[in-house]
Amino acid sequence: MEKFHDRVTLSVEDHVAEVVLSRPREHNGLDWAMIEGLLAVQRRLVESEGLRAVVLAGEGESFCAGLDMAAILARPERLPTLLAADNGGVNPVQRLALGWRAAGVPVIAALHGHVYGGGLQIALGADIRVVHSQARLALLEIVWGIIPDMGVSVTAEGIRGDVLRELAWTGRKVEGREAVTLGLATRLSDEPRRTARDIAMAVAAHSPRAVAAARELFTRAPGMTERERLALEAHLQRGLLGGDEQLEAVAARWEGRPPRFPGSDGP
Repeated sequence: MEKFHDRVTLSVEDHVAEVVLSRPREHNGLDWAMIEGLLAVQRRLVESEGLRAVVLAGEGESFCAGLDMAAILARPERLPTLLAADNGGVNPVQRLALGWRAAGVPVIAALHGHVYGGGLQIALGADIRVVHSQARLALLEIVWGIIPDMGVSVTAEGIRGDVLRELAWTGRKVEGREAVTLGLATRLSDEPRRTARDIAMAVAAHSPRAVAAARELFTRAPGMTERERLALEAHLQRGLLGGDEQLEAVAARWEGRPPRFPGSDGP
């Protein structure tokens, strides 16, 4: 297990990484060290070989209660750095949510307790969100006189505009069941972290190339015309059919055994 800036831990087992926000007494509030730790672990995931899925969770009573405003404002000279874009046009707070994409594998967030402000925006950067029924989710930026700005205009593309407007304008807190109904979360679980692990392990058991192709399709398609989408589907499928991983998947099904893809443990 690795620890980053004493705020975030990373462990990898069976091709699945588990990233855990570890500032439990403060409900994993985002102070400067937590921000730096999350950005550092994102960079480490990009460098990791053989990765097939990521679980994102929070230690203690909450996933993440958002910005620790007192800690952030205690260093006013650093505030401009939060909004300074890099060469790709993304600033550090936006990368907290968007940066998970760079790992190139599905990311599953396990949500419980407080999932407020920046915490919810980080979660929206995941591909799948598993939420406890008693978790409370909110875009609380409005109560601080600011707006959601951690890439939410990108990560929330699939959520209805009227839902986002209400939550951003009012700061209303919603519980897990309503969050699923509104599209903020994917599914309910009494044990979100365990369910997120189960999903990650199920993903990791399948062809990495097929998972990557499906992820590329669903990521790129929304910005395309219908003709472009259909062409992309066919292009990605041609790259899979008859390939080593596809043939291994078929053989494993016929032989009633788990598939063995490159990098898998075992013979």
